[in-house]
Amino acid sequence: MGIPLLGGRTFTGDDNAESSRVVVLNEALASRLWPGEDPVGKTLTLFGDQLTVVGVVGNIRHEGLNQTVQSEIFKPYLQENEFSMHLVIRTAIDPASMAAAIRAQMKDIDPELPLYNVTTLAQTLSDSVAPQRLNAWFLGTFALVALGLAALGIYGVMAFYVTQRTHEIGIRMALGAERGDVLGLVVRQGLRLTTVGVIVGLAGAWGLTRFLTGFLFGVRPTDFGTYTAVSFLLASVSVVACYIPARRATKVDPVVALRYE
Repeated sequence: MGIPLLGGRTFTGDDNAESSRVVVLNEALASRLWPGEDPVGKTLTLFGDQLTVVGVVGNIRHEGLNQTVQSEIFKPYLQENEFSMHLVIRTAIDPASMAAAIRAQMKDIDPELPLYNVTTLAQTLSDSVAPQRLNAWFLGTFALVALGLAALGIYGVMAFYVTQRTHEIGIRMALGAERGDVLGLVVRQGLRLTTVGVIVGLAGAWGLTRFLTGFLFGVRPTDFGTYTAVSFLLASVSVVACYIPARRATKVDPVVALRYE
């Protein structure tokens, strides 16, 4: 499984029904029972049984990546009276291609042994985050729609802004303003509106980060890189949305503009 061994040892074939009963603890439980001490060799009483701790392993999340780490005890199968088990096999090739060979090998060991739910660890992991992935897909879709609406809104506002200032733009151009000056005037106005919107949006996003914690894995809700990238994306969309009305403003005929009502 790739769970790291932090101290002591894991189980061997000698840990059977005739040997002393042993356990392996995860790091969370070891820190809870013996904080600051080495738990290897210590005795743990569980349901009346005296168990010797022989190893400590890293923490894992059995129930999902968004679940908190729980205290866990691992016991050797040969010392437990269990009627079922999970068999985990590591392969050097595509694990999905090994399913038939594994079934054949198990049939040779015991033809009546039931073998079910054969799947890869990658598929198991994918299934475990399916609800979060669906939520993220919906959020991403709504975000793209919101981005499109924001771009249309910026374009509409800037187009209205250019129309309202057609007379002024005509006067500026009649007095010698270059097209680049008019283009910069319109784009700067649009970027000022975008800057205010981005600041307000970042403040709102920062305040709502606690609601996003359950959807994120391997990234913090207040990740600086994500906020920077989104802000840059919104600014880029704003520039594109402002360019069309700004370019239209540079083509205004001063004579027509001066007659505009």
